[in-house]
Amino acid sequence: MKAWLVTWDWAGEHARVEEPIAAIINPRTSAERVREMVEWIYVNSEYSLSERMQYANNRKFNPYPARLGSLEGVTWDGYIECGANPWLYARKVSDLQVIDDGNGNQKLTWVERSTEEIEELARKIRVARGIGSA
Repeated sequence: MKAWLVTWDWAGEHARVEEPIAAIINPRTSAERVREMVEWIYVNSEYSLSERMQYANNRKFNPYPARLGSLEGVTWDGYIECGANPWLYARKVSDLQVIDDGNGNQKLTWVERSTEEIEELARKIRVARGIGSA
């Protein structure tokens, strides 16, 4: 199955998140809608109640808005990040599967976009800008 996969990432054990899978979203959902969802997950997971109230009243309050990624300096909807440490990372993945060990424990497996696919997109951007060769 293909999907938007939203996971927690962190630097250092002090920021470790117990459950790294934050969400699985339909792959046909627009990047802008996923960005909004990722930001909502972050706000409601990491902010205090008073910070959540401020955010609900005015989204400009948010010090860590979710942002679309960039590739070769161009906004790219291939991934979305939100937060500091820990932070959320959303991207489209393929071959998403749940593995059940038979004892009620489940593990999620998936395939990330290949480095070659991302490099090819970057090359196309450079060519469009007149920087690289076709």
